[in-house]
Amino acid sequence: MPATEQEAIIEVALPCPLYKTFEYLAPLDYSVVAGMRVEVDFARRKMVGVITAVKAESEYPREKLKSARAVLDAAPILSDSLLALATWIAGYYHAPLGEVFQLFLPAALRQGKALYQAETFYQLTEEGSLWREDVTNRQARAKLAILEFLKIGEFYAESTLVSAFANFKNHRRELLDWQLLVASERLDDEIDVAKMPATERPLQLTSAQQQVVDGIIDKQDGVAFIEGVTGSGKTAVYTEIARDFLAKGQQVLMLVPEIGLTPQFVSRIEQSLKVRVGVIHSQITDLERLQAWRDARLGRVDLIIGTRSALFTPFSRLGLIIVDEAHDGSYIQRDGVRYSAHNSAIKRASLENIPLILGSATPTYESVRNIKEGRFTHYQLPSRVSGAMPEWEIINCHEEKVYDGISGKVLDEIEATIARQEQVLVFLNRRGFSPVLTCLDCGTMLECDHCSSYLNYHRTTGKLHCHHCATRYPYPESCQNCGGSSFKELGAGTQKIEKALVDAFPQAKVMRFDRDNVRNSRDLESHLAQINAQEADIIIGTQMLAKGHDFPNITLVVLLNSDGLFFANDFRADEKLAQLLMQVSGRAGRGEKKGKVLVQTMFADNALFNELPKIGYHAYAEKSLEIREILALPPYSNQILVQVEARSEAEATHYLSGILSLMPAIEDVEITPVMPNNLKRRQGFYRVHIILQSESRASLHRAAFQLRLLYEANIRTGIRLLIEVDPVDFS
Repeated sequence: MPATEQEAIIEVALPCPLYKTFEYLAPLDYSVVAGMRVEVDFARRKMVGVITAVKAESEYPREKLKSARAVLDAAPILSDSLLALATWIAGYYHAPLGEVFQLFLPAALRQGKALYQAETFYQLTEEGSLWREDVTNRQARAKLAILEFLKIGEFYAESTLVSAFANFKNHRRELLDWQLLVASERLDDEIDVAKMPATERPLQLTSAQQQVVDGIIDKQDGVAFIEGVTGSGKTAVYTEIARDFLAKGQQVLMLVPEIGLTPQFVSRIEQSLKVRVGVIHSQITDLERLQAWRDARLGRVDLIIGTRSALFTPFSRLGLIIVDEAHDGSYIQRDGVRYSAHNSAIKRASLENIPLILGSATPTYESVRNIKEGRFTHYQLPSRVSGAMPEWEIINCHEEKVYDGISGKVLDEIEATIARQEQVLVFLNRRGFSPVLTCLDCGTMLECDHCSSYLNYHRTTGKLHCHHCATRYPYPESCQNCGGSSFKELGAGTQKIEKALVDAFPQAKVMRFDRDNVRNSRDLESHLAQINAQEADIIIGTQMLAKGHDFPNITLVVLLNSDGLFFANDFRADEKLAQLLMQVSGRAGRGEKKGKVLVQTMFADNALFNELPKIGYHAYAEKSLEIREILALPPYSNQILVQVEARSEAEATHYLSGILSLMPAIEDVEITPVMPNNLKRRQGFYRVHIILQSESRASLHRAAFQLRLLYEANIRTGIRLLIEVDPVDFS
């Protein structure tokens, strides 16, 4: 066969846990390029993969290469910049490239379905144009309305007409039979033009907000970090910056934490900008995700608002990325491909050569260092748009009597607040009624059969719940250890605090706001509406309420039992607690009424409680960074967590120790001893880990790569090795 007629060789990334691409022969009658999907035979089944490269020759004999079954796209489904982003994620986070591509494609496209569907389009005929002008047809109002909607020479998709006229299908047959319309089948793949945003601003910006907007619009490149106290109006700033980019015909991507993506939030931005908005998050259907993905790619939406996975949406003219609440842990995926959407957004903006805006009241210490060293341009909003920052009061539990987890001082302040017809938020980041159930005869504390964690008693179900694997157990009749029948519920969760406050304030309306009774976006919207309508006097909330929500009538915020982080085996515990305290306290006094924060603690003398409210978060973070630098902890060094899971702790430890002993020494990399995770058993698997640490990222990744190669060469049934780059905790 002449060389010119030989099939091209394609490298294909397939959805399997192997760190390599696979070579196939492309069909002769197709012009293939990177970014297209192909269907191939792999391991005795059909798979859909993404072409990563096309080449003329292979190191393998051509006769040993299989032919691809089919090329599924006429043009690349992923742009060069998205291909580069996927390659970077696979390399930086040590993930199989084929699995990374699964993040980029909606389910239907992963299954090999067509990107664009053939759809019926309609066009107004000359007869139709004359018919609608004929006054004798005025009685046919429905048909006339449809025809007057159409412009001569333009095509209209059936879905568009059905959306505009619910009765279109009732009249379609006659409109076609009378030759007033003509129908044709075609692919719905035309790129739409931008819709210009409204020029009128719904709100007048403060001078501080306007300075930030002007500064970012003038610069229009690099990474900008907006650090604004809670209630300073960061969303209004994002909206006005987005308006400028949208007015130039560009699209905007805004990422928010899952819990921040409420219908009210989306509606507020949509009403302000008057552009086409798409939404992508975990609770939409696969079909809705595919539609939003297509609409963004074809320029039919101007603004996408979404959670972590929305970062991988294709756009026809992306001009700006915004990451709200940039410190939030929900931007980090800790299963499957373990990546940070925050860091990946920085990479995508760089690849697309567009500006990126990060915003938070409590930036991570890594961001504080990047600001200090000039890698991020820093913009500040130091004051609230309305209302003053709340005052803090630390309540020492050694000096105050505590009833069912609530001190007398807290109860007095709650009583005074609801007497003024103001609302109270009680924060407790612990679901259930009681976190521990113990036998009174022998002291045994009941644990999950699959996880090394205590079982939480939930009063609403009457059962014991494991919060790690979701297994539920009946309330025990007797102790398995000693046969005793007396049990005591220790500690307090949101359900117990709810009962205590209902008993203490029988006339008050008490609402519990946690994942047990707010399970989806409808529940969330309903509960938020009740709070805003002041149908709840006391709201007991977990971290779901710690950020992003604006409740003008909440004037008292109470933090119960925030001491747990002091006992965490985590050098970031201080940072996480500081962020939590600032975010939760930010719910108080956001209206005209003055706010107050009560922090109930056993460690009233801790520097965190005394310094943070006085000097502010940023100054506190800078002081903490000095300690991190002395100890050579991140961000002054880099870490990679290497974890092994097995059915016994001894097996996991032996395996990880064994591959470590085979690893060549790599200069500048420190390796901790093998140790069990904080939660050493989860879902029946024992977990042990090591931490690789180095000031040199290159050396660190080289060490992780070596361990990965050793794992691939020594795969054992029932043993899994996981690599997590820049870990945020070791649980």
